Amino acid sequence: MRKPKLLWVVLLLFMYSCVTVNIYFPAREAQQKAKEIVNEIRGEKQKKNNNEPTSLFELFFIHKAYAADVLNTTNAKIKAIKNSMKQRFAIMKPYYQKGYLGETLDGHLKIYTQPKSLKDKIKLKKLVAAENRDREMLYKEVARVLNIQPSQMDRLRRIFAKQWQDTAPAGTYIQTATGWVRK
Repeated sequence: MRKPKLLWVVLLLFMYSCVTVNIYFPAREAQQKAKEIVNEIRGEKQKKNNNEPTSLFELFFIHKAYAADVLNTTNAKIKAIKNSMKQRFAIMKPYYQKGYLGETLDGHLKIYTQPKSLKDKIKLKKLVAAENRDREMLYKEVARVLNIQPSQMDRLRRIFAKQWQDTAPAGTYIQTATGWVRK
C-alpha cells in the first residue's frame, strides 16, 4: 500500500515542477507600430509597398493575396496623442537642432543642455514634460492594443527609443550604452 501512494506523490511533484509560464511579446508587431507612429509624428517619408505588377506575365498569371492589417492599432486615443506630439515636434525641432535635447534609451526626452535665456528654459521644460507625458500615454495605449503585459513595458519603451533616436533631427544628443553622442 505504501509504494503506490509514494509513487503518486512523486508523480504529482514531478508534474507540478514542470510548469513553465511563457509571456508572449509581439516584438515584430511592436517594432512595426513604433516605426509607423514615430515616422508619422516626425514627418518621415515611409516607403510604400509596390504591389503593382511589373510585367504582363505577372499581371495575368501570378495572383497575389493580401492579408488584412492585423496591426491596425490606430484608435481615437492614439490619433489624439500623435496629433499632439506632431504639433509639439514642429515647435521643438529647433531645440533638437541646437543640441538642447537628448533622446534616452528608455524612450523619453531629456534636456541635455539648458538654453541661455530664462524664458527659453521655462518653455523647454514645459515642452519636454508634455512630450514625456504623451509618450507614456502612447506606450500604455499601444501596449493595451497589442496585449503587452505591464512587465514588458520597458521592452516596448526601448523599441520606441530606437525609433525616436533614428529619426531625431541632426544636432540631437543620443544616449548610448557608453554615454551621449551628438547626431
